[in-house]
Amino acid sequence: MASIKTVAIVGATGNVGKHIVTSLLATKKHTITALTRPESTATIDPSLKVKKIDYNNHASLVDALRGQDALIITLSVKTPGDHQTKLIEAAAEAGVPWILPNEFGSDNAHPDIGAIPLYSVKRKYRDQIEELGKSKWIGVVNALWYEFGLGGGGNGLGFDIKNRTASMYDEGNNKTVTTTFSQVGRAVAALLSLPVTGSSPCLSDWSNKFFYIESFFLSQNDILASLKRVTGTKDSDWKVSYRNGFEAVAEGNKQLAKGNFRGGIDVIYGTVFLPGKGGDYSQTKGTANKALGLPVEDLDEVTSKVVEEGMSKKEG
Repeated sequence: MASIKTVAIVGATGNVGKHIVTSLLATKKHTITALTRPESTATIDPSLKVKKIDYNNHASLVDALRGQDALIITLSVKTPGDHQTKLIEAAAEAGVPWILPNEFGSDNAHPDIGAIPLYSVKRKYRDQIEELGKSKWIGVVNALWYEFGLGGGGNGLGFDIKNRTASMYDEGNNKTVTTTFSQVGRAVAALLSLPVTGSSPCLSDWSNKFFYIESFFLSQNDILASLKRVTGTKDSDWKVSYRNGFEAVAEGNKQLAKGNFRGGIDVIYGTVFLPGKGGDYSQTKGTANKALGLPVEDLDEVTSKVVEEGMSKKEG
């Protein structure tokens, strides 16, 4: 196989999947199949093939995956874990050579990130792929989702745009990688458009490895400065509070232990904003951005879109 021609995707209409689909279609190099449950009412792009799958019917999964060069799995955190297990098992039987498992987040290769429950559970899927021995995995690492964390992710990045408040870890100067949904879409499309083998970059460069990308490497103070620019506000318009990053993570873990999953936000966001805890991989490990020709994005442009979308929801 010289290159990836056929791609199956789970979650084609989700926050992550829809951007991947858009970018894959733009390459005009792939035949894309959306795998959906029979009861799904999501509107699928007419350019995609659609196959209905039943997670309780192994044969239906295998049939849907036969002839596919790559499987992309994008699933909600609320999705039962055995769904991904069943997809991987079926992909092995169907002979799918490449799988992008449901990683899409912070650097799971870093011990502090890998110890977070939401991330530690992902290891078993990578191990499963290797143990079955029929496919190779590539784990997409994009750190924090910029739009989600700023405008729709439980205020994970610390900002309430409507009420003009900001909650900073430590003094707000620690930096972490953040990535936009569209950048992830472009990165996956570029990755799957590479030759499978040959001179670098090629797909095999990331065989059973993590694939690092980014949009921005910034601090919470950098984000606040961007918000001020795009909203035309000044320091006195914002109420800024500060809290110790280590204490925030510790409290988040306590809340998780009590079953309060809101505590997971502080565990994830608080950890990557701590120095040396895995949020700085673009500085320590580098990224594939340049090799894949990914664009340099404009921070204020992306921030402005988040603000505008928030206002539209408020007016709606």
